[in-house]
Parts: sequence; structure tokens; C-alpha cells
Amino acid sequence: MTKLGSVILHLSVVDSTNNYAAKLIEGGVVENGSVIMADFQTAGKGQRGNTWQSVSQDNLLFSLAYQPENISLVQQIRLSWYTAIIWIKCLQRFGINASIKWPNDIYFGKEKLGGILIENQVQGAKISWSVIGCGINVNSAPDTYNAIAINQIASAKFKPTTVLQEFLDLFNGHLGLLYGDFESLKIEFEQQLFGLNKIHRFEDREAMQFEACILGVNERGQLALRKNDDEVLFFDIQELKLLL
Repeated sequence: MTKLGSVILHLSVVDSTNNYAAKLIEGGVVENGSVIMADFQTAGKGQRGNTWQSVSQDNLLFSLAYQPENISLVQQIRLSWYTAIIWIKCLQRFGINASIKWPNDIYFGKEKLGGILIENQVQGAKISWSVIGCGINVNSAPDTYNAIAINQIASAKFKPTTVLQEFLDLFNGHLGLLYGDFESLKIEFEQQLFGLNKIHRFEDREAMQFEACILGVNERGQLALRKNDDEVLFFDIQELKLLL
């Protein structure tokens, strides 16, 4: 089995590491498990079409070009859940107890440590390539939103490459979880979910606000909420915003 991260391409500036990785895949010139890392992104991607902001060289910005082994479109959520879980395990190595803010942001308390954006390429009914983009605040945090960095929590500075190597070590070491029992993977994701079994305020796509209890996720990755009238609702990523 290919050891992921054995090839690391380190760029100073790029529009988006996800875009760069996708172009390498399209050109057939990338090895499975290659990492495209950048000191700075001019058009970093985030969820819901947002941009990902970071500070040059202080933080970790990379994409992993990965060929999953027999993951179907029906269960593509495996990759998102697994990557988020690995980040929780990675941050624990730095003494940080983080959580996953649905669908796949990494939070410390109510402050954002990082985010994940996965873009899959499909062949037939299976994932042929997955571009796993990650941005983690290591030594500084953008001041444009409620963010925090590893060094602020751990009171120490770390090289972004040090954090990357810890992540890759864990990603390689727990692949049995990615490809194992689907329900076990789902349960582990839910256990790390921010606000699980607690009432929070949400906003739907009509900008209507409401309160509901986070119950977990379903097999499609939708967030399960219970409202005051005990009605259970399921939401996709574009349908809901958790208000902190």
C-alpha cells in the first residue's frame, strides 16, 4: 500500500492547492498520496463557496491527492468523516481537545482552528480521486472571523510541516477506520461533533432562525436536529448555518 505523503510538493504561492492538485491529476502526473503544500493561497477554497484565509508561512495549507480503495459514491461521506476524525486525533498530540463543527470545520470551543474541503472525482459509481484540502491555523489566526491558532492554545510555536507530518502519520495509521465498518466510523465522527445533544440556534436558507438539539448525522452526512416539538429534521450543508 502506498504511504501517503511520501511525495510533498511545497509551493510558495498558489491560487488554491485543491485546484493545483486537480490539475496534476487531470494531467496524469501525480502519484497517489502526494501532498501539495503552499505558504500562501490567493484564492483558497472553503465550504459554501467561501474563501479560506490564512497568513503566509505561519499556517498549514495543503491538499492530499488520494486514490481511495473502492469507496462508492453512496458512501463518499467516509472521506469527510475520516479526515475530520484524524484532525481531532492530530490536535490531541499537541495537547488540544478540539471538536468537529458540522460538516467539517475544526473548532476549539467556539473558535475556528481550521477547515476541510474535499473535492471528489468520479469514475462509474466509485471515487477515482479525492482531493482533500486542509487549512489549519498553526502560528496565527485571521482576524476577520472568530479564529484561533494552535500556538495560542499550546503556548508554543510549531513548524507547519511538523503538524503536517503528525497528520499524515495518523492518516496512514488509521486507514482501517476509513475502510472498516461504516456505522463505527459514523459513531466516532458523532462523538467528536461540536454541540452534540445540546440545543443551539440555527439559520435556514430562508434566513429563518430556530433552536434545535443536535442529534448526530445520518448515513448521507446530513445533520440531524430535534426541534422543540420533537420533530426530527435532516439538513444538507447548503441548507443550514449553526449560529455561535
